[in-house]
Amino acid sequence: MHQISIKKRLLGWLGYSFLGITMLTIVAVYIFVSREINHYFDEILVHESHNIIDRLYIDKSQIKFKNQHLGIDLQTSSGDSSVFYSIENDSGNVLFGFKNIPKPFYSTKQPIFYDAWFLEQKIRAFQTSYTMMRNKQSFTVIITIAETLEDRNAILYKIYFIITMITILFIGSTLFFTLFAINKGFGPLNALQFSIKKRDAYDLTPISENKIPIEVIALVQSINQLFGKLKKSFLHVERFNQDVSHQLRTPLAELKMYIEMDESVDAKQKSFYLENINTMVHTTEQLLLHAHTNPDAFDRVQFKPFNLTELCKKVAMQKAPVLYQNGFDISFESNDNFWINGSAIIIESLLCNLINNAQKYAVNEDNTENNAITLCIEEERETIRLSMLDNGPGIPEKYLTKIYDRFFRLDTQKQGTGLGLSIVKQIVELHNGSIELTNRKPHGLKISITFPKYQNT
Repeated sequence: MHQISIKKRLLGWLGYSFLGITMLTIVAVYIFVSREINHYFDEILVHESHNIIDRLYIDKSQIKFKNQHLGIDLQTSSGDSSVFYSIENDSGNVLFGFKNIPKPFYSTKQPIFYDAWFLEQKIRAFQTSYTMMRNKQSFTVIITIAETLEDRNAILYKIYFIITMITILFIGSTLFFTLFAINKGFGPLNALQFSIKKRDAYDLTPISENKIPIEVIALVQSINQLFGKLKKSFLHVERFNQDVSHQLRTPLAELKMYIEMDESVDAKQKSFYLENINTMVHTTEQLLLHAHTNPDAFDRVQFKPFNLTELCKKVAMQKAPVLYQNGFDISFESNDNFWINGSAIIIESLLCNLINNAQKYAVNEDNTENNAITLCIEEERETIRLSMLDNGPGIPEKYLTKIYDRFFRLDTQKQGTGLGLSIVKQIVELHNGSIELTNRKPHGLKISITFPKYQNT
């Protein structure tokens, strides 16, 4: 799925806007500077034409040019561009200067500027006419003065280079400060994103609306409303489970009591009834525990740190008498007190399910050694590993993954609900842990459960 980044889109549009404005500015400045530079040099040509006019005079009915050798190599102040001139009479004959200087595209008696090529160079030319009177006789001359474009282009390119550098610096600094400003402006959104990312996937507490931008406050409020509805829905399910538990346990307990007190029922029949009732009670408890520990519906606000070592030791001691009566030895190993964050009551249910399963299925069939169950806890990097080992027959490899399925029973001849390991796995996931089953050599099963270590901050 294509993800849209508001920051990238904003930067993109700002960048394109800056680029477009900058290009238009460069073009406008280039046109304006070119016009001003051409105007400046055109004024120089006009000034040079006035200098030529000032040196013209009439002698014996002929047009003369004073110090004409000074005008052959006229140059501008920079010394790079050359200036050429020609002085013609009204018949078109060149009296002084260069021949073959290009003429304007159209003839006019008015002063005119035009562009042309001369001596394989592009030139800018100015042509004007001047009439002198001598003894009531008029003498008209046409003065053309042309300049090559080296000086114009040099100044234009220099100014254009400076403008370009200033523009690049302006764009770079503008984008830098724009990015800085956008990052600052997106600070509250980044903080909101970080706070949501670090939240537990099942945390339904409202998102804090403190320092939330106005643009997204409605979205946050909608999410909080959804969280509230989900929380109410989960609370309703939890209360329903509690009501069902109460409504089922009470009549079963009363029925069990009536059967135990009924002397009319013979011992064999009574034992059969009580066994069935105990099975119903156990199944009901397992179903309710399975519903109660659903990670998608459990409110983790109830979690708090507890000593896993002490809890395991307590459960092992409580289970020891019953296990001994059924031919099992149980031991507990831990070299330190290890803490995790979660529900001690639910983890106790996990331990009871594991031990009950082992009691049913981990019977050593060859009778060469006693049935044994070992609980051990150890630290592994930033996690706490809880392991339970037995010396029973283990589980066929093909069933190691299927064993977690609800109502799956490896041995249908033995009583059970098929929910034990499914509930165990669900409780592990509820505590953000992982579980792994492996067969031991030469026989036996190892169940390894890993919990995140509680960090006391």
